[in-house]
Amino acid sequence: MMEEVEKLCDRLELASLQCLNEALTSTTREGGKAAVVKQIEEINEQIRREKEEAEARMRQATKSSEKSTSGGGGGSKNWPEDDLQLLIKAVNLFPAGTNSRWEVIANYMNLHSTTGIKRTAKDVINKAKSLQKLDPHQKDDINKKAFDKFKKEHGVVPQMDSAAPSERFEGSPLDSSPWTTEEQKLLEQALKTYPVNTPERWEKIAAAVPGRSKKDCMKRYKVRFLTHLLLGLSLAQVLSESIVFIVAVPTINGI
Repeated sequence: MMEEVEKLCDRLELASLQCLNEALTSTTREGGKAAVVKQIEEINEQIRREKEEAEARMRQATKSSEKSTSGGGGGSKNWPEDDLQLLIKAVNLFPAGTNSRWEVIANYMNLHSTTGIKRTAKDVINKAKSLQKLDPHQKDDINKKAFDKFKKEHGVVPQMDSAAPSERFEGSPLDSSPWTTEEQKLLEQALKTYPVNTPERWEKIAAAVPGRSKKDCMKRYKVRFLTHLLLGLSLAQVLSESIVFIVAVPTINGI
């Protein structure tokens, strides 16, 4: 169940959480459970559709890469995925301004390609132009494949510099480490100290909880909020445990 709660917290906007709260607090426990199950099913269906769309884009990108490009000698030559990745690498390796750039790129590909297909400068120019016409999703798919292949071949593993001081960025991934009792107390006190109408409320709350970002605090708030409701606690019970966890689900403007 906690995995499903995490999905709700990750996928639902705060306004949607507020609607769910109203549905849960205005009906019976069974009715509230049914509302949550329905919301979870809708989210799972949305995730399934997104996955299918991503797979369809990937198939389309693969088909596009295999089609011949317009123009001379390269028109009848297929572009396997490995050659596409090699072309992307070569284009980045030899940027605009390089002398005889496209001849250099073609020679580089002929030297490093494992497909045995020989490319001319015209071939790589035409293919590079066709890649530029792909939609952003297709470009992302191809670039991701190229990067994954690079990591696999070179054994690249992201590492943290243990000697460097840690910094906290709002755009960084959420801290997945468990919340300690002390952090929970600090969060609850900060929520009481900075009510909904406080300017830059969540920035101030995060500053009051060392080691946790704004997103960490917001997610913790939503997880606790939904967990209480899923456990069947009444509004009064939730309020008595932590006055700020359900007093008002903040609107987007209130964050």
